[in-house]
Amino acid sequence: MNNNYINPKLVIKSLTSALEDISYFNRYKSILSEIESDGKLKKLGLIKRGHDILVGVNLNPELLMYTEDSQESVELKFVSDAMKKYTDFLEKEGILDSIKADYERVLSDDFYGYVVKISYKYRSYVKKKFIYDIAYLSIAMTTVGIGIYTALTSLL
Repeated sequence: MNNNYINPKLVIKSLTSALEDISYFNRYKSILSEIESDGKLKKLGLIKRGHDILVGVNLNPELLMYTEDSQESVELKFVSDAMKKYTDFLEKEGILDSIKADYERVLSDDFYGYVVKISYKYRSYVKKKFIYDIAYLSIAMTTVGIGIYTALTSLL
C-alpha cells in the first residue's frame, strides 16, 4: 500500500499543498477578473470564458498547400509567433507562470486557424486526493477525540 495514503504527515503535507494551490488559483481568478474589467483582454482580442482565456489565431489559407507532414509544424510555428504578444502581456500581468495552454485546430468555411485555451495550471491540487485528505484527517481527529473521551469517562 502507498504510504502517501496512510501516513498522517504526508496527508497533512498534501492537504497544505492543495490549499496553497487553491489560494494561488483564487489570486489568478482575481487578476483575470481585474484585467477583464479594465478592458485589457478585449483590447488584445482575448475572450474570457469562466476561468479560461480563449485566443483565436487566424492562419493564411495558403498554408493548406503544404504537405500534411510539414503542414502542422508550419501552422504551429505561426501560432507560436502569434502567441508571443499574449505571453508578454500575461507575464506583465503576473499570471504567465501559473497557466497552461491547450490548442485545437479549426478548419471550416469561416475560419482556418487554431483556438488556444489558456487556463490555470494546478500544481498539486487534485479533487479526489483533496477530498480524501480532508476525510482522512476528519476521521483521524474524530477517532482520537472518541479515544480521549472514552479514557476520561472511564477514569471518572
